[in-house]
Amino acid sequence: NDVNMYWKEMEFPAGVRSSNLCQELGQINYIFSDKTGTLTQNVMELKRIWIQGVAYGKLINNQNGFNGGEELNAARKSGRKEAIDRFLEVLAVAHTAVVSKDD
Repeated sequence: NDVNMYWKEMEFPAGVRSSNLCQELGQINYIFSDKTGTLTQNVMELKRIWIQGVAYGKLINNQNGFNGGEELNAARKSGRKEAIDRFLEVLAVAHTAVVSKDD
């Protein structure tokens, strides 16, 4: 507890409720940020993912969205199911992701 973060009236100290963030910070390689939305217009599209050293999806100019679905499904059937499912679960739970499909 930090002595400077103490609420005297309520006799309440600051405390850590989750320490897993500190452990995860060391695993971050890149941080992409567009605080104002000027570049992204507050829209970010999933283009490519990297799971256990394997990249899925190709970066193709003027193509919207993720194009590695077939490749990802094939990898799930060939023994990478657990790692891929764990990645997709974290992606869905830890971020606001909206899935859309053009008609």
